[in-house]
Amino acid sequence: MTTYSHDIANELKQIMRLAGRDPDALEHRLPALSALHRVASNGDTTEAARVHFILHRLIPEYLDRLPASRDCRAICELLTWEDQDGELLSLTTRYHKAAAHLVYAASDFGRRQEPRLLQACARRFLTFDHEDRLGAPPAGAAEHAVVEPPAAPVPVAPAAAFMPTAAAVDSSGGIVRVHPNLDYHLLLERMAQASDIVLVNTWIPGIDILADAISDALSRDATVSVLMLDPSSDVAGLRSRALQEPTQARFQQDRVQPGVRHCLEVLAAASRMVDAGRRRNLRVGLYHSLPSMCVYGMDDISFVSFFVHGRLAVKSIQIEVAGHDSVLGRLVADETAAMWCIARELADVDEEPAVAAVAAV
Repeated sequence: MTTYSHDIANELKQIMRLAGRDPDALEHRLPALSALHRVASNGDTTEAARVHFILHRLIPEYLDRLPASRDCRAICELLTWEDQDGELLSLTTRYHKAAAHLVYAASDFGRRQEPRLLQACARRFLTFDHEDRLGAPPAGAAEHAVVEPPAAPVPVAPAAAFMPTAAAVDSSGGIVRVHPNLDYHLLLERMAQASDIVLVNTWIPGIDILADAISDALSRDATVSVLMLDPSSDVAGLRSRALQEPTQARFQQDRVQPGVRHCLEVLAAASRMVDAGRRRNLRVGLYHSLPSMCVYGMDDISFVSFFVHGRLAVKSIQIEVAGHDSVLGRLVADETAAMWCIARELADVDEEPAVAAVAAV
């Protein structure tokens, strides 16, 4: 069973290949895109008219609504099949133009990057469709509107009667939902719009996936704070052993030091993509303490998990927490601040000594 976003991504893949050279071949092959509010409410009765609307109205307007992130700029290149003179752009040319926007573009772009970008694009399109539906008046609302007579005045009870209890104010503690693991698609979407990004882990296992989003955040003057476990600490060895399966206990493989070193290298590369002024918005620290919680935070939303045995925190359950004033939100903010107080902050992650210091541990 496929999801709606997966269906849209597959249709966008067909559009990438056929829109310029054979748009008629797309007729009856775009049911998911045809079901979007803008298309369904346009009133076109023929399949050819629907395809034309999708290609020349819906997609260009939705691309204009994308944020100016690296991934989104790459998506725009993939879905622009003609140049300014109306000349057809080959798929290979669009691959090269899209790859130029990414920090780490795999050599096999079509197999590695294209599916990820189209899935991200499909999620964006669904978000725009939801916004369009919310902004559209209900069918026949004007004709059937009913004017209600003014209600009789209601006796007002003393203000104290309406004072909510502590449980009513924050009955969920700030928990929005619980995810089975870290959803990188959702994480990248949130990072693309955030002005303050906080990453706290022993190291960041998916740093390669997040590199473009980090560089883009710095380029738009957002702050990015990264806290990782100091590989010279005694805790680093304990955490490495905790990640091993019971059957691997005799193999003392250090996972923290190489993980932290790789993260520093990727963060340095991401910082080099922006000017020196914005590079200062990247803050990196190494803490010498027991890791308490794993946090991937974007503004007032955080994905929080724990350091269990035999499993990376990103592959464990993720509690989505909203609000700095909620019970859990305050706990996350206070604990993150406490860890910064005991962390060794790197003066400049792009300096070779910063990476070499970890390598020498």
